[in-house]
Amino acid sequence: MKQTLKILKVAFQAINKNRTRSILTMLGIIIGVAAVIMTISAGEGATMQVQNQISGLGTNLLMIQTKSEHKAGINVRMGKPIYKKDFEILQKNAIYMPNLSPLLAIGAQAIGPDGYKSTMVYGVSYDYFYITSREIQLGSFFSDEDVKTARKFCVIGQTIREELFPGQDPIGKQIRIDKVPFTVVGLLKEEGSGGMGQDMDDIVLAPYTTIQNRIFGNRKRGYNMILASALSEDHIVDAKIEATELLRESHKIKANDEDDFEIMTQIELQEITSNITGILTLLLGAIASISLIVGGIGIMNIMLVSVTERTREIGTRLAIGARESDILTQFLIEAVVLSLAGGVLGVVLGVIGNQIIYKATNFYIPTAAYSILIGFGFATLVGIVFGYFPARKAAKLNPIDALRYE
Repeated sequence: MKQTLKILKVAFQAINKNRTRSILTMLGIIIGVAAVIMTISAGEGATMQVQNQISGLGTNLLMIQTKSEHKAGINVRMGKPIYKKDFEILQKNAIYMPNLSPLLAIGAQAIGPDGYKSTMVYGVSYDYFYITSREIQLGSFFSDEDVKTARKFCVIGQTIREELFPGQDPIGKQIRIDKVPFTVVGLLKEEGSGGMGQDMDDIVLAPYTTIQNRIFGNRKRGYNMILASALSEDHIVDAKIEATELLRESHKIKANDEDDFEIMTQIELQEITSNITGILTLLLGAIASISLIVGGIGIMNIMLVSVTERTREIGTRLAIGARESDILTQFLIEAVVLSLAGGVLGVVLGVIGNQIIYKATNFYIPTAAYSILIGFGFATLVGIVFGYFPARKAAKLNPIDALRYE
């Protein structure tokens, strides 16, 4: 024990003797640990936002769309489109889905009296607002009657208001979408950024019948999807089974044939997004870990220089009875201490960095406890691995050759 304390004392004295060099050596580890903590924590924050965004849609959401496969980087449609007759069959016969809304999506330019904005325009029914829990700040939603008669009404998000009607009340005013005039009847409450960074207020909602007839000019065009809400969370499986049976009948699918449509529940959507953000977090953490390896190489280089500078000291210690294991332990401790000190400072920098990002961007980044353990553990491992070679070189020096070294 006494011998170990003596070796520790000598190691700390050597580090303290060259404080500037020691700090510069630790810099790679500090940056590496901070980068690992910040990237993993950012991934956790993104996952939380995605989950919160999906949860905001309610726990009984279903999305019904044409079956597709991902090929060569694009989604290829593998089944029949979802048509009006499918919607009507669901609307007429569904017991477990009281609220249904077609969804037609198109990217278009919205033009107002004071500006224009490229945005997404969604054709929906009145039930859409209930299904997605979107709330109105000014005006009102368009009604079922407006949908049936294909009125040129729309509800806009806060971003559209700021671009087209800065500082004004937009209710009753007109915007043009693909040369078609729409009257603004409602302004949505601000919702902010979605889980994947998209602006949830950069949106225009209009009756799907109007979008189908006036924008697409094709009443027989299929829908992008149908949104539905189950009676309750407990009935979401029943609703999915019911929708599957009704659509198979509508599409005349034989008993042994696969569905040509997909029905995704909110729980399944959460699982998919969690997997995606988990992979991204792992990837970012792995990239950040490269800087720790670079820091480890820096420690190895400096320790090799230290061994060369202290060759005569090593020779003297070996000559008066020090064992190879004592020399090995001393230099290994020096490398590990440098890594651990860099790890501690890196943890502090990472936590502070998360707070700075939160204050600057309002993007909440929870400092994940496991990210600290990963960063600190990796720093320790780097110190041992990259410190062993210089320490072994020092321990294997010939005492006579070391004493002759100039």
